[in-house]
Amino acid sequence: MDGTILGQGSFVVPSTVVNQLIVIPSNADWMEVLNYTQMGTAGTASTYFGWRYLWQRGMAAGTGTVEFYASNGTTVVSGDTLASGGFTLYDPSGQSAGALPLLGNPVATTASTNATRPVVSTATTTGLAVGSVVRMSSTAQTDVNGVDMVVGAVSAGVSFTLLTATNPLATAPGAIGGAGFYRIVNADSLFYPRHRFVVKITQAANAQVSTSVAHGLTPGQSVRFAIPAVSGMIQLNPTPDNNYLIANVVSVVDDYNFKIDVDTTAFTAFTWPTIAQQPSSFPQMVPVGEDTALSLVSAASQVPSVGGVQIYGTQSGLLADATTNTGFLGMLLGTGGAGIANSGLTITGPAGSAASDKVYWKCGKSSFGGL
Repeated sequence: MDGTILGQGSFVVPSTVVNQLIVIPSNADWMEVLNYTQMGTAGTASTYFGWRYLWQRGMAAGTGTVEFYASNGTTVVSGDTLASGGFTLYDPSGQSAGALPLLGNPVATTASTNATRPVVSTATTTGLAVGSVVRMSSTAQTDVNGVDMVVGAVSAGVSFTLLTATNPLATAPGAIGGAGFYRIVNADSLFYPRHRFVVKITQAANAQVSTSVAHGLTPGQSVRFAIPAVSGMIQLNPTPDNNYLIANVVSVVDDYNFKIDVDTTAFTAFTWPTIAQQPSSFPQMVPVGEDTALSLVSAASQVPSVGGVQIYGTQSGLLADATTNTGFLGMLLGTGGAGIANSGLTITGPAGSAASDKVYWKCGKSSFGGL
């Protein structure tokens, strides 16, 4: 069994370098990642471009060894151990030793701005990257507490921004946030399709719906809304007066936005619940099925995806809305960070160094596993 390859594959780094989640066999003991594009790129004064990464079972979460060119403009190969941003086992059941916890430890925050994309100040951003999901607990901005939100930007060791440019809150929280905590959410609901919090809905002939994290829906899928009175636009809620309204997705704009076949032009404007309106429930979207005729019109788009990658375990075509268990065992490839020997420099991680990097990986079995 020693050295037996159990799985291999490749990926191309998207326009923004983000953590990559790779499906690997559950009994893999080692993994190797090769950044084919960066093998010929010398480092800079502030960043070393890693090109070969190794992980062995027993290594601490987020670590791994890396090979890179030693300094700016040279091709002398050097090595180090990533202190963070390396390899981390992924297990949404929370049972694998060395895997990320389903919910990270609380990390202190000091303030957050009163904006539709709150900027959260914190001295610790370890483990955060664009695309990460966090759950807030703030002493002042209680209207964002407990709502999983995607991270749209990170300033290392200073702050991070909730939500992206395409899915901001419909209205600002209502006051500057005080001290509190954030926790990184490392797993999604196992079963697809998923309920989502709604952060914005436009008044339009085909209303655009924004969710706080990636929705994964496809054209033709049907949803119902649960919108509290404080958020307006309760006309979307199913009632006897509207024949228990079901909205159908007519198009997917991006990971966080989709349009529906409901004209909301004359509806009450949608708002995000403010601090002054707490306590309240939060607006939600609940998948309830599929409109077959609409799905057939958009057949080519019937692939449940996030970041251009099909959600694991989902079906496509007319069965895109099917309820399915998306759980798998895998490896989270990080975006890099400081090395143990090179603590003052940034070493890029196995998730890639720049847009369009071609990255190859393989994993396998060892006779005695790891420590």
